[in-house]
Amino acid sequence: MTYHDALAQLGILHAHPGGEPLTAWWMGRVSMPEHARILDVGCGNGATACFMAQRWNADVTVLDVRKQMVDHALRLAAERNLRLRGVVGSAEAMPFQRESFHAIVSESVLVFTKPNRALREYRRVIEEQGVVIAIEMMTLGPVTDAWRREVRQLYGAQFVPDLSGWKRLFYDAGFDVKVLRSGSVSSLPLPVNQQEPTLADPKALLDPQIRTVLQQNAQWMEKHGKEMGYGVFELRCAIT
Repeated sequence: MTYHDALAQLGILHAHPGGEPLTAWWMGRVSMPEHARILDVGCGNGATACFMAQRWNADVTVLDVRKQMVDHALRLAAERNLRLRGVVGSAEAMPFQRESFHAIVSESVLVFTKPNRALREYRRVIEEQGVVIAIEMMTLGPVTDAWRREVRQLYGAQFVPDLSGWKRLFYDAGFDVKVLRSGSVSSLPLPVNQQEPTLADPKALLDPQIRTVLQQNAQWMEKHGKEMGYGVFELRCAIT
């Protein structure tokens, strides 16, 4: 049972740092044309995709490596009388043509990938005048190898850079970067009402594996939360 499997089973809507309030925050600072073609990479259970479809009357495609997440996103959209396109696939090898999207949204996704590969794919499928919004975890200072092993084992995060590391990755992929917001994860309000009952397995909280994952997450965040930061990044294709 992985952390993301548990999120799917529980029907958690906003698992990224800052949750729904941080999503609402960046959406209030980014403009999109009506009917914009938007790709939500690592869509999770679909809450952000539904917000974008509703707010901007956008043509939103959701992509996730987990079929259950894509299915949940489409179900949530149907319940809200919205329409999404769902694709099961990897951020590192996306099944889309060049310049397919006006915008890409990526909330706590890149740390679970080989980010250099995923960012090259973002650069390939985004329009030259498009925008990428990324929320990502980052380290706030030096961390030990043991810390990185724990993050990998608990969350599946392959690589968690610091702020300068993220900027370097973005630049190397062909993006200019603007940091919209950053800080400590522990400074963010604790999310509430994260579970969508219609998506949740009613027996999920009785599953000992899920209970173990939740307990490990709570213990790790209590011990290390102040060492973990977040960044909200706006990426634009660099002019060559």
